[in-house]
Order: sequence, then structure tokens, then C-alpha cells
Amino acid sequence: MKLSLSLRLLLAAAMTTAIALVATAIVFNFLFRLYFEDRARDELETYLIQLSGNVSATAEGTIEVTPIPDPRFNQVLSGYYWQVQIDDAEPLLSPSFWAAPLELARPQTAGLITFIDVTTGSGDAVAVASWIITMGDGDTRKEVFLAVAIDRADLDMSVSRFTTNSVFWLGILGLFLMIASWFQVRLGLKPLQKIQSEIAHVSHTPNGRLSSDYPSEVLPLVEEVNQLLNVNAEALERARSRAGDLAHGLKTPLTIMHGIERKVRRSGQDKLADDLMTEVTSIQHIVERELASTRDSQQALLKCDAGPIIDRLRKALGRQPGTEHIQWQIDLPRPLYLPFDEYDLTELLGNLLDNAVKWSGSRIAVRGGQDQMQVYLSVEDDGPGIPKEERDAVLARGTRLDPDQPGTGLGLSIAQRMAEAHGCALSLDQSDLGGVKVCLIRPSDAPSDGI
Repeated sequence: MKLSLSLRLLLAAAMTTAIALVATAIVFNFLFRLYFEDRARDELETYLIQLSGNVSATAEGTIEVTPIPDPRFNQVLSGYYWQVQIDDAEPLLSPSFWAAPLELARPQTAGLITFIDVTTGSGDAVAVASWIITMGDGDTRKEVFLAVAIDRADLDMSVSRFTTNSVFWLGILGLFLMIASWFQVRLGLKPLQKIQSEIAHVSHTPNGRLSSDYPSEVLPLVEEVNQLLNVNAEALERARSRAGDLAHGLKTPLTIMHGIERKVRRSGQDKLADDLMTEVTSIQHIVERELASTRDSQQALLKCDAGPIIDRLRKALGRQPGTEHIQWQIDLPRPLYLPFDEYDLTELLGNLLDNAVKWSGSRIAVRGGQDQMQVYLSVEDDGPGIPKEERDAVLARGTRLDPDQPGTGLGLSIAQRMAEAHGCALSLDQSDLGGVKVCLIRPSDAPSDGI
């Protein structure tokens, strides 16, 4: 399962935040309980010392206990208790006692305060501080066992209330930290989003490169991408140069072979001339196919305005002999972007317009447009047209409907291959002018939809 980098960072932040908050809650509650336990022991020690000061021996050898100033020791079941025991006699109890005396183990050492937790006869848990003191001299010397107790309910309730409040506020803190982590992740990954945006722009821009306005951690990646783009551009240029050299090198031999084919045909050897023409056409098709493949395999999805190229081609074709009478109708939105670079779009449109000039009687129309569904460009002529049943054959390699017309029948085949390589479709239809209509269509959901 592949997770996005943002989700991975957010999950990691959530896990570490949860662990930190749980650990914080545990530590806080532990420290808070220790704090209250210390306070309770300090309070018990204070009351025990007060009780010891309020215990006195009479001349008859009995013990008297003066009440502790805190009124809770006089209020029944207030949770504050004291008891005093002389030797093994029945203990004296504070007025707050309601049940039986506390069953306490005596400390082993006199004068040493012992802190323990016990349960009263009524089932209440109490914290107890106790010690043994001696009173009187000689025969009247007695050991007095004193104990002070307070109910643990208030202590446990305070700790429980603190735990509840700490969990609530730590949960609020955790939510705030997750929101902060989300903003942090978004801010930290913003350079990657910028790289994505710039790469999308570069893919439609010839010679485009990523900018250098990036954090130092991301800059090496940007430099590597720019280096890769430079290498790709150099490879493309070398491929085009070699393709041009190949085309130029084969141009003369193919022209000579065409001349030989005509001479053989004039000599009456039509079958030999046909065989020779078939092989020459195959060689030319293979060359054109490989040249187109070389270009297309190196192409990024670029965009180019078709209007200026059509204007330039119209002027060039209008200077050819025998084309002065042709009327051109060009109806294009400006700009009209198609997913080709200028070099390939010139070659593709050159093939389409050259065919239109070759077959037209007197009129050629070039129309284009774009909407939410597609971008299209059509080339129409008023020539003889192409029968519906023969249109697929025309797009096949080397098919010529009229052998008397110059050419090899490769123009539409090459144009179709180039269109498909750039995510477009090439179709033939009947033109309103009477001839053929060649339509180049790019769907709006094509990969190059930055156009």
C-alpha cells in the first residue's frame, strides 16, 4: 500500500503526539498524587503533634485529652479522627468516630511517626499517622499510642478530578498539535508542490527549466532534474540532427531510383517498374516512419500555436507554380494551441496543406476551435474527395488513389502516426466544399491539458 508523503508525516506526527501526551498524562498524575500524598502526610503529622501536645497525665495516673482546635474532629463522620491508647487499655476516641476503633499495629520505636493506609469498620479508607510517646516518671510512666486519621476519599477524588481535567485538556492540546502538524507538513512539502507545478510547466515549454528558488534540502533534486532536462534536450537535438542527415543522405539515391523507375516504365517493362516502385516506396516509408519515431520518442508534451505556422505554410505553398488561383479561407481562434512543438506541427500541417493544394480545385478552408470537450483543427478542399469506403485505405502506408499525381502516398500515414504519438486523432470526412476534410482532434482530457 502506497501512502502519500503528507499522510506518512501526519501519521508519524499523530503517533509521536499520542505517545508524548499519554506519557505526559501518566507523569503528571503520578507527580500530582505524590504531591497530595505529601500534603496529607504533612497535615497528619501536624495534627499528630497537636494531639500529642493535648495529651496530659493526671495525678491519679490517668490520661486526659484536650480537644484539637479543628472542629472536624468533633463532627461525626467528618473524616478526621484521632484515637489515644494507654498500654493495652481501651483507646480514647475523638467525637467524630462512629464505628469501632482503628486496628493499628504499634510502631516498634517510640517517637518515630509511622504512616499507613487502613480501612475503618464502616469500610472507608483512611490515611493514618501514628507514634508512641511516654508520659510520667517512675511507677507512673506510661506508653501512650496516638494515631490521627483522615479520610482518603477527598484525596482520591482530587486526584481523579485532576486526571479527568488533564485528559480533557491534553486531548485539546493533542488536537491543536495535530492541526499545527498539518500546517507544518503543508508548509514543509510546499517546495515539492512547486516542483510539480514547474515540471508541468516545463513539459509544455521548450527549453524550460526549474527555477533555483528552493530550500537547500530540495535544491540538489532540482539541479538533478535540470541536468536530466539538459541531457534530454541534447539527446533530442542529436536525434534530430542524425534524422536530418539520414533524410538528406537518402534523398539523392531515392530520387535516382525514381528516375530509374520512370525509364524502365518508358521502356515497356511495367512489371519491373512496379516492383522497383514498390521497393522504393517501402524504403521511403521505413525512413519516414523511423524519423517520426525518433522525434516522437524524444518529445515531451509541448504546446504550439497553430496560427502562425499555418500563415507561414500558406504563403510558402502559394508561391508554388499553378497555385495562384487557390482561395484560402482561414478561420482560427488566436491562439489555438496544439500539443506539438513547432518543428513537428510544421511538418504535420505541411503534409495536410500540401495534400489540400495538390487535390483542390480552387478553394481551401482551414478552421479550428476549442471547447470543454476538445481542441480541433480541420483542413478542407473542394477537390474530388475520397469515397467513404476508401478513407481507411488512404491512411494506410503508401496508398495512392491516383497514381498520376506526384508523391508516394505517405503524407497522411505519417501525419496520422504523429497525431497518435501526441495524443490526437486524425480523421477523414466529406467537406462542405465538396472535397475531403481532414480533422485533427485532441480530447480535452488528454495528458497535455495545460493547453
